[in-house]
Amino acid sequence: MHGLIFASFRDYLVSEHGEDAASDVLAGEPLYSLGEAYPDEQFLALLERALVRTSLSSDELLFEFGVFTAATTFARLYAVLFKASPTARDFLLTVETPIHDVIRVALPDARPPQLALTDLGENGLEIVYTSPRRICAMLRGLVEGTGRVYDETLEVEELECMHHGAAACRLLIRFP
Repeated sequence: MHGLIFASFRDYLVSEHGEDAASDVLAGEPLYSLGEAYPDEQFLALLERALVRTSLSSDELLFEFGVFTAATTFARLYAVLFKASPTARDFLLTVETPIHDVIRVALPDARPPQLALTDLGENGLEIVYTSPRRICAMLRGLVEGTGRVYDETLEVEELECMHHGAAACRLLIRFP
């Protein structure tokens, strides 16, 4: 997993749950570099510690973290990419190509999820998410957080989910 996710997770914990919670969850962890990739198991272990510390469900924590990461971390670090797209819809259509494609070349061990996006016109967007991490709740949060960057309200509906036997998660994004 990309080191940026680890750095954002620390920032999320400090911002939303306090310095003490972040210190407890990250005790004994290395300083994660933004330019490195780390084993998925390291993030999943941090997630488990955060679940115990915050008393949130996995879906709640991953969703909150996704919102924070898009609206705060990504919006700050990738401001140029957000400015290049006039709307949340336009931005979301660029996530897989070129953003994830660039990550796959620069950090092959980071292994971002596969996203298949379909523009449904006035009916919104469809995102099909596949990843062995199965953290689709974070994707829902990332989409919601992207809407916040653009000051847009998005409706996110998960039509299918890997946690309920589907081969992939399928999200319908509407822009009311």
